[in-house]
Amino acid sequence: MNRSILSLTDVQKFVTDNQYEVNRKEKFFSRCIDGRYKNDNDLAPQAFPGGDLGELAMILAAGNSYGFSVDPQKALSALIKVVGGVKEFRFHTDHHADEKAIAGGCGHFKQINLDPKAFHLEEKDVDFMKKELAKIKKQGGQEIVLEGDHLEGAVLLVNGNWGVFNQGNLDTEMGQRFAEAFVYQQTFTNEKHRILAKELIKSKAIGFSHGEDEEYLYEALSDISEQHLMETAKRLAKGLPIYGIVFADNGSFQIKEQGNV
Repeated sequence: MNRSILSLTDVQKFVTDNQYEVNRKEKFFSRCIDGRYKNDNDLAPQAFPGGDLGELAMILAAGNSYGFSVDPQKALSALIKVVGGVKEFRFHTDHHADEKAIAGGCGHFKQINLDPKAFHLEEKDVDFMKKELAKIKKQGGQEIVLEGDHLEGAVLLVNGNWGVFNQGNLDTEMGQRFAEAFVYQQTFTNEKHRILAKELIKSKAIGFSHGEDEEYLYEALSDISEQHLMETAKRLAKGLPIYGIVFADNGSFQIKEQGNV
């Protein structure tokens, strides 16, 4: 099956058909931005590169990039607390991934593994994530297996208190065609990172040298999140159009074209 590039009209229909109300108690449950997630009422709403494994990578990268110290084990514990326990720690595995290649099998983590420096990470950071992910699997972490080829036709940056499924059918003159999209949920990510920044400082997972504070840490996490998103997007979604989706509380939305990856 070939990838279908989504036009503005396509995205209008795609979002209309695939938006869903989010249980606010579950808004910090994460999934990757990957378009191969099947439409499911239980689909985790916080779409973020690599799911919670990507969140851990973000924390470690923020320390490396901004120059503050990170205790990896305490950082992971803080993240697990924010998501609701180790059994709510979410990540995905590719069905076609070489099991010997990397832990997790996620496309985002694969890119991190191939080029850690591009993500402000060191080999020791990657080794730590692999080791801890193996433990989390044994402890019952939420592993999702994704199958098939990447057919995403756009990158959707979602703001507001609604979710968007990654897959749908579009009506064309030639009949229906299947479509997928990368989805990044900005609002739930920002809210989660506010709480995460507070917990990282409270648990002493972060060490500042010049009097930095919680707001500084939140801004650092936000910056690295965007960098990680675009670094993976340019590798997995090069050339695809980017659309900003802004939801009102009643579910109506506006779309803005934001160029291409």
